[in-house]
Amino acid sequence: MERSARFERGAARLAEMGGDIANITGPLADVAPDLATLVGEFAFGDLYTRPGLDLPQRQLVTIAALVTLGDTERQLRFHTNAALDVGLKPSEIVETVIHLLAFAGNPRVFNAMLTVKGVFAERGLLPVE
Repeated sequence: MERSARFERGAARLAEMGGDIANITGPLADVAPDLATLVGEFAFGDLYTRPGLDLPQRQLVTIAALVTLGDTERQLRFHTNAALDVGLKPSEIVETVIHLLAFAGNPRVFNAMLTVKGVFAERGLLPVE
């Protein structure tokens, strides 16, 4: 399938964040290839390339949304890594998650922090200062 300019723009933006579009398209190729294409085009090709927010700001907004939604461990792991890859400090990510305690509640914040801690541990970033 030929990829659109939006998809290619999304793949390039995802690469800037340390990601690989194949990780999105690959697992869905045999069941829902259009879903993978839409995510590449819309989420990364359209939204992540808009002006007004830089990549670190977009990662903090995304992390906040994922924590608030809950049940997003896979996506939270990816975006925590991406946040680090675009220059955010571990302490900024931790404070973002803690700030959500009043909005998302204890169970979601606690579970999210465990996911974030796992990413930090994998990257040798513990303890957080």
